[in-house]
Amino acid sequence: MTPQEKIAFADDFLTLYLSMGLGSLPKREIDLFVFHALIQSAEHRGKSNYELANTFGISETRIKTLKLNAALRYKEINPRAILARVVERLIASQQFAELNEGKIDISLEDPLERRELENFLKTRGHHAEYTLNREVLRISAARLLELIMEHAERAGSEFDEIIRSQIKDQAVSARILAGAPSLKQKLDRLRAENLNLATLKSLIAKAFTLF
Repeated sequence: MTPQEKIAFADDFLTLYLSMGLGSLPKREIDLFVFHALIQSAEHRGKSNYELANTFGISETRIKTLKLNAALRYKEINPRAILARVVERLIASQQFAELNEGKIDISLEDPLERRELENFLKTRGHHAEYTLNREVLRISAARLLELIMEHAERAGSEFDEIIRSQIKDQAVSARILAGAPSLKQKLDRLRAENLNLATLKSLIAKAFTLF
């Protein structure tokens, strides 16, 4: 921690420690607060779970549990921002080019990202599919496109143009866009078309440009 971070930590810790009366704060609450302060500090910010586990002398599983609990306790959870971060990381890594058999693997070391992506899929009737590595989630191309479009700033205004330009069969694009339905309805219609992988990849690549 920097000197300024240490001063702020001491002030915040004393406020929390005395909030329930001297000696009344449970140890688990103390551990959670200290852990949160440490991983937010300049010294540890951005470190991997592996690096944090080595630094603090606990398992990576424990690190992930503390990360999630600390986020839920001390952060304002913004699902849209979290999912947008996942998409932006995919864009930066160009992982969409590795689509195989209609699916892509997404690395989710951050337990909060994993939680939000699992919920995103679940609320749309789709369950998370993991590889042998529980930090790698496998998602279908159609669901990935849905994730991108729902979190792209310009999706609403440009989705129609993407559909028309990337789907060569005009009858298919017309079925998706007919009646100017909502973005969600359009995405539902798109999934029902069972488009081939090449078309889905072109849609995803084009959708990435909206970020």
